[in-house]
Amino acid sequence: MDIAALAASTQIASTTAFSSLTRNFDTFLKLLTTQLRNQDPLDPLDTEKFTEQLVQFSSVEQAIKTNAHLEALIALQGAAERQSALGFVGRTVTIASDRAATAGDGAMWSYTLPSAAASASLTIVDQNGAVVAQRAGAAGAGVHSLVWDGLASNGAKAPAGVYRLIVDARDADGAPIAVEITTDARVSAVAFGAAETNLETHIGLIALGLVRRVAADS
Repeated sequence: MDIAALAASTQIASTTAFSSLTRNFDTFLKLLTTQLRNQDPLDPLDTEKFTEQLVQFSSVEQAIKTNAHLEALIALQGAAERQSALGFVGRTVTIASDRAATAGDGAMWSYTLPSAAASASLTIVDQNGAVVAQRAGAAGAGVHSLVWDGLASNGAKAPAGVYRLIVDARDADGAPIAVEITTDARVSAVAFGAAETNLETHIGLIALGLVRRVAADS
């Protein structure tokens, strides 16, 4: 879960807890004042018990104040995240995504193998999942790049649009190896949602948590 989503879920839980705590606090006050008002003058409330109740009163009060402070911190964090996100506009970012766009001139991806693979096959598919092109990929450990010329397997130029890269890397036993795929995209705007902040790019909305690198303006 990214920071924005975590902050949103925390804020919801915090608000619910605050409401419950406030109701309990009000109930506690009513019970305490009723108990003091109706105590027997000849048998007043035990001092020790009264002190214990006052301690409980103070603990509940402090819990409410702490909850309010946490909500304020979450709000400040959200504001800071929104402010920092504006700095991405007009910048080129490297993101953890298997999607890349082509205007007919091809696209580029990078993929990282945590260890050497026995084999690695690369498949480019369109938005409907149809295979457009296939080729063998580098299988050594580390970062590898795929520069696609925009041509389909039949030699025809693939239409402009968003395409996905599928990397199937296998070890010597035939077990799949986890691969992280990244691509570059230019940020055109920032979309502020109720739960999270997204970057608008030519390949769609990108969550802030997927950003791996930000390039300086040329």
